[in-house]
Amino acid sequence: MATTYRCVCAAASILRPEALAPGLSADTCGDCHGHWLAMDDFRRWVANQPEPAAADDVDLPALRPAPAAEDKARACPSCQRWMERLRVGRSPDFRLDRCSACQRVWLDDGEWAALAAAGLATRLGEILSDGWQRQLRDADAQARREAELRARHGDACIDELARMRAWLATQPQRETLLALLRSGW
Repeated sequence: MATTYRCVCAAASILRPEALAPGLSADTCGDCHGHWLAMDDFRRWVANQPEPAAADDVDLPALRPAPAAEDKARACPSCQRWMERLRVGRSPDFRLDRCSACQRVWLDDGEWAALAAAGLATRLGEILSDGWQRQLRDADAQARREAELRARHGDACIDELARMRAWLATQPQRETLLALLRSGW
C-alpha cells in the first residue's frame, strides 16, 4: 500500500505521482506544483542515464524557477522534521529542500526544469553533497574577498595584479622572479 503525503503548502493537497522525466516519478502537489522526490528512485533512474559531463563551476542558465511562496525552511511532508536548504549554484541562486531522515528532496515549481535545462538533473546527488556545498561557500568567500580588494585598491590595480599572477604562473622560474620583486632588485 502506497503512503499518502500531504503538501506543506497552504492548500495541503494530497501529493500525487507524476513523471518528472521518463522513468522517474515523484509525488507532486496539484496546487503549488512542487515535487517530493525519493532519492532511492532518483539513484535508480540515474543508473540508467548516460554519464553526465563534469562541470567545475555551476552557473545555471537564465531559466529561473518560480519563486517559492516562502523562502525559508519547510517541514518534511513525511516526518514533519525541518528540511535542510541546500544551494544549487552561485547564479541564479536557488535552494532545494532535503530531509536527511526520509532521504527525499522537495523541488519547488520550476526547479526540476532549471536543473534539466542546466544539464544538472542527473547530478542531484552531487549537488546535495557536502563537497558541492563547500565549493559554493568557498567560491562565495573568494568573490567577497575580491570585492573587498577591489573596493580598497580599485579595479585597475586588481586587474593588473591578476594579469601578473597569470603571467607568473606560466614562468618556469616563478619563485626566482618573486624573490626579485620582493628584494626591490
